[in-house]
Amino acid sequence: MLRAARIKQLSLTTAQYGGIVLATLLAIDVACIVAGVFPPTYEYGVPDVGWVASPATGAMHEDRCVDYTTGTTYTYTRNEDGVRTSHRAAELLADSQSYLIGVTGDSQTDLCAPNDETHAGVLEKTLNASGRRAAVLAYGAGRYSPLQDYVVFKKALLKYDPDAFVLNLYTGNDFYDMLRVDDRPHFVRSGSGYAIAPPVWYLYDAPGGRWRRSRVLFALRSLAKRTGVQGFIERVQQVRAVAAEQGIGLATVAAYMNDLRKSSEPSLGYPAAFSAQMLNQQLFFHRFPEGRAESIRRVRALLQLIRQENPGMVLLLSPLPSYELTQQQPVDSALLRTIARLPITYESGLREERALYDTLRVLALETGWLFADNLRPRGHGPGQRSLRI
Repeated sequence: MLRAARIKQLSLTTAQYGGIVLATLLAIDVACIVAGVFPPTYEYGVPDVGWVASPATGAMHEDRCVDYTTGTTYTYTRNEDGVRTSHRAAELLADSQSYLIGVTGDSQTDLCAPNDETHAGVLEKTLNASGRRAAVLAYGAGRYSPLQDYVVFKKALLKYDPDAFVLNLYTGNDFYDMLRVDDRPHFVRSGSGYAIAPPVWYLYDAPGGRWRRSRVLFALRSLAKRTGVQGFIERVQQVRAVAAEQGIGLATVAAYMNDLRKSSEPSLGYPAAFSAQMLNQQLFFHRFPEGRAESIRRVRALLQLIRQENPGMVLLLSPLPSYELTQQQPVDSALLRTIARLPITYESGLREERALYDTLRVLALETGWLFADNLRPRGHGPGQRSLRI
């Protein structure tokens, strides 16, 4: 009886103080709203594509970035639609002589470098030097999935009526990105195929929603973002849903999350670099093996969709290999230290990504795409319609 009384008294005291704190926060919130001070600043997503590297401004402008490895700041030109090119929109729309090529991809396409040193810039210079008048229009954004690459192609580049479309698919993480359900359009099952579903807003705020004026709720959400709590909860929820689909228990979810923790390398300027570039995909497929086959099915469906919607366009699938797949020697010691903490090996990751790379070669042939073999500068297999770039 004494213990029950103490618990009751503690509960009442907690409720009283909780009520006081809540009332105080509410009073402060109302006062701030009435006074119009400390207005929330929301970061709204882009309804159809999730986010963009640069919004359309209606004017040519210089953009800039800082190279993480050297600290060097680079500037480069974007046109009125945010496309990385020195050509004005009106010039491109009126140009009937140039061979126009649209290029999309993730951060491997939106490189921190002058335009003429990126993949697209080198391609444009090479074509023009060979006597083929060409303009290559690039629009990439960090963390884009291949599906986003196509959505932004239709949004930013299709208006120029390009003759060809180059899809840069980064083999280090783009297969995993095809499975992610977050601030990006994604595939959902529809009958015997797939349909494109709109973004589910996590990191970004839902566009077009009601104006939210609460300063307190905004502060709490900002704190959850900065501390990583919100991102952690969202990732756990996504992984639990995948585990449930594959009949995998919570122990595997916990093991995967622990793998991600151990994949952080403190010696790097960006500790999560290895995970973001390739290890997360390897760890995910290691813990949830059915995800690999599902990601391949979605890539095939995407290539088929693009071919169906662009029957007269030249389509080029350009797989960009990760640092691991290029097999640079000697292997970075920080990468080897990181992998030593994980249930995967350098060799297994190399084999898996190479198999995914070769799968893209087969998918390109099946779906009517050309294939740029970026691993083999000389020759290609018989019967393969490949380009060496």
